Amino acid sequence: MKIAVLLDHWSAEGGGLEQYLKYVLPALVARGHQVLMVAHGANRKTPHGVEAVNLERGNLLPRPWSDYAEAREAVSATHKWHADAVFSPRSISYPGSVWQPMGGSAPHVQRARGRPASLRTRALMRLEDAALRASAVVFVPSPMVAREIAERAPQQRQVLAPLPLLKQPVALHQPRKQRQWQMEHPLQVVFCGRDPLRHGAATAVQWFLAMRARQIPAVLQLWSKTKLHAARAIGKSVAELADLGVFLHDWDGGFHAQLGRADLLIHPTLYDSFSLVCLEAAAAGVPVVTTPQAGVAELLPPELCAAVAPSLTEVAAARAVEMLVSAALISPEQWRSSVLQVRASFDLQRHVELLIQTLESVVVPQSTS
Repeated sequence: MKIAVLLDHWSAEGGGLEQYLKYVLPALVARGHQVLMVAHGANRKTPHGVEAVNLERGNLLPRPWSDYAEAREAVSATHKWHADAVFSPRSISYPGSVWQPMGGSAPHVQRARGRPASLRTRALMRLEDAALRASAVVFVPSPMVAREIAERAPQQRQVLAPLPLLKQPVALHQPRKQRQWQMEHPLQVVFCGRDPLRHGAATAVQWFLAMRARQIPAVLQLWSKTKLHAARAIGKSVAELADLGVFLHDWDGGFHAQLGRADLLIHPTLYDSFSLVCLEAAAAGVPVVTTPQAGVAELLPPELCAAVAPSLTEVAAARAVEMLVSAALISPEQWRSSVLQVRASFDLQRHVELLIQTLESVVVPQSTS
């Protein structure tokens, strides 16, 4: 099967979508499919085995005009390549495509941000809506996003396809017993969110300090786009935060190394269509306290994940302590069983097989509409 993958921009060092495609596209190639990635920057560090078409029409235009120009160019390139199926994880509409709202439903994302949409944002939302309406199937990452899409397009066919574990999980973490909290090193609480505003870095600090007020010996290791971005979002300097037991880190990959030593992940996101961070923590045996706006929250077992509204700081702190205590009391065998169940449920190969089945189920028109 010839599969065209339509993006606006590609950067191998980018966020969740790029990391997802770095694993999924080579897996499609390994199964004998031809894969073409169509994107601005597609010819730079293209995933192994993937062909590339670099979009250039929008280079000299500001957004959103560049997005419209690149979308037209992407459709044209796909027609010339004679794709059998089209996978669109961005807001590029193609008749009969499999569209993946990787970032979630645009109107719901905007509502979560709590501020009026700019002219540019409204134009991008129109592009996203066009991609939804043109698709044959919506490949949704979570039940939360499935409900949001159903609100907007009740008749649209959906396939629930939770995102997979991309990296080999770190060694299974066995929770520390309560008596070890005081006798050993302080509890390691972690936060990881590239966008410190949307992922709730300031709220994470509030939750953490409320935990500390309960006489929980702990430090917070906080990863974000940069230390400066995080400090600005939180409203305190790096030094002031360090005095509170909060240590900032740039987006340098160090989170995964720390995850093997972590005791708890807090992720008070305003909106996450899925949240690979929460999944990676649970798959490592690290309890998670997040919000109902994290799409993966309702897919994880309750002993590994709790969801609390971002504004309920004291409730979140109490729930975090409960999760730590419960994890310390559960038997190692029960804990291991829960973690291995998560790993099996979000297996990369299962996800790729579902994507292939979904692509094979659609027929993409070869002529422009």
